[in-house]
Amino acid sequence: MTVATSWSRIVGWLAANHPATAALVNPPATAVDVRYLQAAINRPLPADLVELLELANGTEHRAVRGSLIPTLYNLVPVMDMLSIRQMLQGIQRGIFGSGPWPGDGDPAGSPTTDWLDSFLPIADAADAGLLYVDLRDGDQFGCVWEWYAEGGVASAPWWASVSEMIDDVACALVEGRPALQAYANGAVWPAKRLSPQLAEVDEGYLRWSAA
Repeated sequence: MTVATSWSRIVGWLAANHPATAALVNPPATAVDVRYLQAAINRPLPADLVELLELANGTEHRAVRGSLIPTLYNLVPVMDMLSIRQMLQGIQRGIFGSGPWPGDGDPAGSPTTDWLDSFLPIADAADAGLLYVDLRDGDQFGCVWEWYAEGGVASAPWWASVSEMIDDVACALVEGRPALQAYANGAVWPAKRLSPQLAEVDEGYLRWSAA
């Protein structure tokens, strides 16, 4: 499905089942927002990420009751993408200097223990976890990973693209099927530690739990 179709399903489900979160979806990013993001990172943006931003510039995520994206994540606006990225770049510069940094020249989808200049945060969690898109060159350009400062990145991307992530969430919400099945059932460690995730509204919160 297209990002627009999947996002429409998500918004429709939220309106019917969790209007408190539906009300916290931001208006679309402007063309100026997208151009500013492109200029700031000085790298191509995945077309499906641009499409998502043109539908919604993240959420008022710190006010969301629960998590829109499994397992603990909410989409962040353009300016938060950049501020989070700049913070992590500053930490890396303190470790490795001005660059180029180890791993930036590897193909997209290659695992690394470090935050790279070619990563762009798109969602965050209250426990400091991040989801980011991998903007390195290669067949897996635009894949979506999880990152934790203490644990680095996962050993494989969670989704092959932003569009796959949004479709996975839409199907989980609308059809009741588990999200993250492809990753959780994969053979790559530590994927075995992550079960497919089911969505539920519990005490006014949108939560994800092991299927």
